[in-house]
Amino acid sequence: MFRFDTLLAMDTVCSRPAHAKINLHLAVGLPYPDGYHPIQSLFALVGLSDTITLRWKESETFDVQVQGLEAYCSPTDNTLTKAARLWHEAGGSTLHLEIKCDKQIPVKAGLGGGSSDAASLLAMLQAIDSKHALPAQVLHSVALQVGSDVPFFLYGYSAALVTGKGENVAPLDSRPMSALLVMPTFFDVSTSSAYRMLDEMRANQENVHIPGIQELLQIYEKPSHKWRGLLYNDFQSCSSNGAFYKALETVAKEYEGFFGMSGSGACWFFVSEDASQVHDVHADVVAAFGPRVRCWITHLMS
Repeated sequence: MFRFDTLLAMDTVCSRPAHAKINLHLAVGLPYPDGYHPIQSLFALVGLSDTITLRWKESETFDVQVQGLEAYCSPTDNTLTKAARLWHEAGGSTLHLEIKCDKQIPVKAGLGGGSSDAASLLAMLQAIDSKHALPAQVLHSVALQVGSDVPFFLYGYSAALVTGKGENVAPLDSRPMSALLVMPTFFDVSTSSAYRMLDEMRANQENVHIPGIQELLQIYEKPSHKWRGLLYNDFQSCSSNGAFYKALETVAKEYEGFFGMSGSGACWFFVSEDASQVHDVHADVVAAFGPRVRCWITHLMS
């Protein structure tokens, strides 16, 4: 069941946070004939979030306007506009929508900001227009059309095992931990280019290893420092900026916790049950990289 709580509404204006995620594990299979790749991933929400504000009014025709993303993309070519239009096409709503995104999650970071924004908007649309609210199965389909990460965010789980093309989302117990997010300022990563590089690296492979589900879940239950060498991200192996991540690992390996690249990059994370370890890694990263990185100290959501 999708969760539409944490909705703050006054008259015809409401707002909702859109949290980032990290991938504690991300195994990518060989592409299907349609070009999409199956994944096996452990998703975890983090405290860093955008805020989506929605203003609406009755109208004879559907219309949507988006503000706040001008620095990143076209006002008509973004996940918020896409989600609103697909929701309208599936349900027939004729609301006039004005959407504002207070952007805090970095873009092209592998943190799922655009997908989370879209999921928060879909949740609000379902809540404000019950007459045109979509059945759960249709809503799930709309979410998947917007992006493969959107169903995870729409379900509202703090942590989940995500498989297939992103359509299979199984909740997991959250792991209370502090987290450090490190985003390079000198490069970012587009998801499409990351998949292309991974496919090129695997051009002669007929199969790839994907861990068993039970094996993966047993690893997830271990202390975070024991995840090292067991959980991984396939995209990191083909990154053209491998030296940057190696340098971060050199800093982090002296501390008790787990670290890796999130999604297709470019953001790197360090998580630990001990908040002091996160603060110490943060200090070392800032000392080593200075203005070449942006950092956030946050936490895994519970």
